[in-house]
Amino acid sequence: MRVSLASLLLWALASGCRALSKQDHAPDSADCGCLNHGVCISYKYFKIHRCACPRDFSGEHCEIDSSQKCYQDNGHSYRGMVDQDIWGKTCLKWNSAVLASKDYNAYRPDAIQLGLGKHNYCRNPNNQRKPWCYVQVGRMQVMRECKVPQCASEQEEFQCGHKSMTPRFKIVGGNTAPIESQPWFAAIYRRYRGGSTSFVCGGALISACWVVSAAHCFTELKKGESYFLYLGQSKLKSETHGEMQFEIEKLISHENFSQGKTAYHNDIALLKIRSKTGKCAEPSRTVQTICLPPAYDDIPFGSECEIAGFGLEMHNDYLYSEYLKMAVVKPISYKECQQPQYYGSEITSQMVCAAHPQWKSDACQGDSGGPLVCPTDGRMTLVGVVSWGIGCASMNKPGVYARVSHFLPWIQAHTNLPGPI
Repeated sequence: MRVSLASLLLWALASGCRALSKQDHAPDSADCGCLNHGVCISYKYFKIHRCACPRDFSGEHCEIDSSQKCYQDNGHSYRGMVDQDIWGKTCLKWNSAVLASKDYNAYRPDAIQLGLGKHNYCRNPNNQRKPWCYVQVGRMQVMRECKVPQCASEQEEFQCGHKSMTPRFKIVGGNTAPIESQPWFAAIYRRYRGGSTSFVCGGALISACWVVSAAHCFTELKKGESYFLYLGQSKLKSETHGEMQFEIEKLISHENFSQGKTAYHNDIALLKIRSKTGKCAEPSRTVQTICLPPAYDDIPFGSECEIAGFGLEMHNDYLYSEYLKMAVVKPISYKECQQPQYYGSEITSQMVCAAHPQWKSDACQGDSGGPLVCPTDGRMTLVGVVSWGIGCASMNKPGVYARVSHFLPWIQAHTNLPGPI
């Protein structure tokens, strides 16, 4: 009688027998590469081995965990079954031939350890911000963050004004800065009709859902255009996954914003943000809030404060800095900045001036809206918002900033945020 291979396999499974390997012993789990307590089994008469996976696990090596509905930390250990990017586009299988030349695919020698295999589920093999996958965009295979929720963590909260990385030296002329040293910095972009984008201004994250910037950055939006921003971005137009993109749900410019002969007045704006999945910002190594000062608080004159942005590195440059830059400046008293050799009567109590003592560093065009932050009781506080100035690092022409403490009641009225702790 002829017996089919399928019939024999069914018989072997039904019998529950563990057939012996060539060496006449039950195969070890390592023979099959089984993970998560999977058991390597073989079938009598056939040289066939496979992993018998425990409940909730599947895959060739029991590497897929259907019970994982969210990711912890940055999702490097995520082994769940989400297979779409944040826009709902289906991921490519990690063993697709089109991914053979990519850095991460199922053909790597360490693919099993990284969670890559004969599937298209989102993974984070290279320790980016969250799980991601490759998707097909035209003729290209593009890395995209996935629609995987982050697991709730009661311990993880914003700690305003704290950095995960502090420069080991004083920055005088302005040096490139990792976003970890300015984790509250927001890079704001303009989206034109047709899909092209350009960098507009900086901003500062003051809570999970709100960013402070300058009102003069948002005066010329045309029909069909919009703004969006990134948090955690160290490089302009970066396509890495260490950043978070947000849409602007609400834009509130100060109702008394105006432009004088030289100066901007009431130059402050609030941006309410939301992600593609409808969420606000979440704390991480690269994303943190900046502390707000008490209302009408005194300016810390003489303190070494920090400015950051992607603006021009010299006044006569025509391209913005590719990388985030940071410099140290010191606030100048209101009385001094009103001197004729400075700005005279253009300076009001709503503004604060700051400069390098030797006029070697300053904010410049493109840095508008960015934060001026100063140390207060061991953490950084948002003292000013980059507003205006004459030249860049020009003698007797310091940078001028919207004085945040003056606008604190206005900020609280529109955001319902509590006062400083």
